[in-house]
Amino acid sequence: AVSPGAGLLNKLLRTDQDSIRANQLRHYLCPQKPKTISSPDGTSVDLPGSKALVKPSELIDALQNAVRQIRTVEKTGTVDKAAAAGLVESCRQIAIEARLAIGEGYGIESEELKEFELSLQPVFRPDNAESEYVKGV
Repeated sequence: AVSPGAGLLNKLLRTDQDSIRANQLRHYLCPQKPKTISSPDGTSVDLPGSKALVKPSELIDALQNAVRQIRTVEKTGTVDKAAAAGLVESCRQIAIEARLAIGEGYGIESEELKEFELSLQPVFRPDNAESEYVKGV
């Protein structure tokens, strides 16, 4: 079975429009607040809030695995460097957009946002050339 984080990453990678990706990120990564909606006949319906459908940590795992896999395939020589770089850049762009959504949904001082930033820094800014995120495994 595909993990929720990997499923969300796949969906985001296939979505070309920034605004749609932003909506998907908010919908899946952020807890939903309780709200009241009005029906056409004027009655109000209270909807309870809910937890995030995909935990930010699950998207972190998916991004880490994706970059590691891209670099591993690149190392075998079956994909060229430009294609691999393009895929890693697409993942990086999704991480940037996800960071914004997590900041909005959880708050800029939240542990979720701090964990997201710290966990992905070695993926997109490896501290040495021997990193698995540079060389693959």
